[in-house]
Amino acid sequence: MNWNNFFGLEKRNVDKGLDYVSAYSDGLLFGKLSTRSNAMGISAVFAAVNLIANTIAMLPVIITSKVDNKKNRMDNHNLNYIFGDRNTANYLSKFNLFKQIIQSVILRGNAFCYIERSNNGKVMNVRFLEASDVIIYYSKERNLLYYDCPIVSKKHIEPCNMLHFVLHSYDGIQGVSLLNYAARTLGITNASENSAKNFFENGMNVNGIIKVNTPISAKQKEEIRQSWANTYGNGGGGLAVINANMDYQQLQLSPEDSQLLSSRQFNVSDIARFFNIDPSLIGGDGKVSYSSLEQIQQAFLCHTLQPYISMIENELNRKLLLPSEEFLKIELETNELLRVNKQAQADYYTKMVSSGIMSINEVRNELGYNNIEDGDKHFIAYSSTEKNEIGGNSDNSENNDNNNKE
Repeated sequence: MNWNNFFGLEKRNVDKGLDYVSAYSDGLLFGKLSTRSNAMGISAVFAAVNLIANTIAMLPVIITSKVDNKKNRMDNHNLNYIFGDRNTANYLSKFNLFKQIIQSVILRGNAFCYIERSNNGKVMNVRFLEASDVIIYYSKERNLLYYDCPIVSKKHIEPCNMLHFVLHSYDGIQGVSLLNYAARTLGITNASENSAKNFFENGMNVNGIIKVNTPISAKQKEEIRQSWANTYGNGGGGLAVINANMDYQQLQLSPEDSQLLSSRQFNVSDIARFFNIDPSLIGGDGKVSYSSLEQIQQAFLCHTLQPYISMIENELNRKLLLPSEEFLKIELETNELLRVNKQAQADYYTKMVSSGIMSINEVRNELGYNNIEDGDKHFIAYSSTEKNEIGGNSDNSENNDNNNKE
């Protein structure tokens, strides 16, 4: 029986000169760690992936137009519904859709969404696809690219109907998982975690020794050990009382044991470097002051999140907007991140208004408030020194005039 025909699938005849490229880029072959789920079992990887994916997923998608250098939000555009919270046609919410996209890019190197269109080309929905369900065909000689995904189409899918998100790549066509680059570090981390596991499971975490000055049997040793564990092993008290013929000696960590614990912390910092994240954001050691925390958060936005944001915005603008909508732009609104820090938000908008970049009503609109009268005017605030430099110092001018008259 032809199972392709049974399931309604047609046989694909790959065009001559087109190379098959797997879009499923796990590639996590480091030691015994060979699956994405095992990689996510490393706490630093889990924290980094979720931090980036959750933050991107929280950002609202807005459609803006720019006519005569004036930027306006297009709240009635159909893409607002597609990427809104009330789109029931998509089995994924907007948050989960973008979280899946970012996770797939990081862990598999590629993320795909099939674009469902009406007969006139209007976008009706965006459907997330597992990278393992998509095949890429590409010909360098013919500069031809298309996708196969039997789940959504029996025909070849043209690039204009497939959102393909790639951040790391050798050729710009097939993405490479970030974890591929970090394979050596993840292998070392995995080995360190296994060593730590054995450290605690195999009794290497002995806190002390009870020395009995008289010979005792093995049964008596076990009774003393069990009695000590029952009394002091689970927070039984801070003061221990022992017989006169016994001595208690507390053990310190050996240099090898201390090095094991230090290496685990180093692994967190090393993984953070691959994700371009400050270690303090994923549980690394070190005290962070308020001022340095603001700098860390700013660096996280500019250097960590912005490449992902640009990747998403570029692909959405290229393939979701019609040729007649060249004056429109799809954006992820990063101002949402400022709402977490009220002081940073206030400082940001104060500078934007005082420098004349934004009007009061523009600020109010971004914050969800209604316009006020005369709020569309732009003001530029000058200090007294700046006013003198711009308009001249009136006192000095009068003195100069008097001197000239004399």
